[in-house]
Amino acid sequence: MRFALNVCANLIGIPLEVLILAAFLRGAYRRYPALFVYMAAVFVVSLVETPLYIMGSLYLHSAWHSQWVKCYNIDECVLMGLVLVAILSLIHQATEEVRSRRVVRASVVYGAILVAAITFWIHYNPTVPTGQWMAPWTSDLYFCAAILDLGLWIMLIGSKAKDSRLLMFSGALGILFAGSAIAESIANLATPTHSTAITFAGGLVNIMSNLTFLYVWWQALRTREVPYRLPHGHGSEPEAAPRP
Repeated sequence: MRFALNVCANLIGIPLEVLILAAFLRGAYRRYPALFVYMAAVFVVSLVETPLYIMGSLYLHSAWHSQWVKCYNIDECVLMGLVLVAILSLIHQATEEVRSRRVVRASVVYGAILVAAITFWIHYNPTVPTGQWMAPWTSDLYFCAAILDLGLWIMLIGSKAKDSRLLMFSGALGILFAGSAIAESIANLATPTHSTAITFAGGLVNIMSNLTFLYVWWQALRTREVPYRLPHGHGSEPEAAPRP
């Protein structure tokens, strides 16, 4: 059942990825190059992993399965690095009007690099299979990315100039990270009991968060970007800001 669920998720997710890339290519990639590169990588990974996953699931004790596991581990590292770069690029844009933006940007970038290096040093173990130490390392990196995204969301909410696209991009990433964390927690609950139902529930949460993330990004790119600034008076209507 989980195999069928994953295949169906790919049948929905890959077309959404194509729609997002097509929307980026209409011009948005110029302002959001890091997000475009990340989504392009997600699309390539989906195309590469899907046939390997199908063959590896049908033939568990074969070269297909081991190849899929190896490919999955490499892809996780690549996508994790790219999603961190994407969040940092969003923070860079969100701090354009902050007076101390250089200090904020430098602190965020060097802090993220330091966390990634420290957690890698803690978890890396060449004596065990790659997946055993990489899983907790990428989990820590996802937690770091979630904290950065939460800070970005708070910054955008508190800003006078509201950028709807940045809010949607950041919110979708938050959904992705929250879904991944919940799915991992459910999977940990299923391990001692070997419950198929709990494992399926964790996979369903992960898939739904991924598809929701893709859908929100697609909608963000479909809408026209019209940032606005709250007026200085007591009026309740927003004042339109000049388009970039």
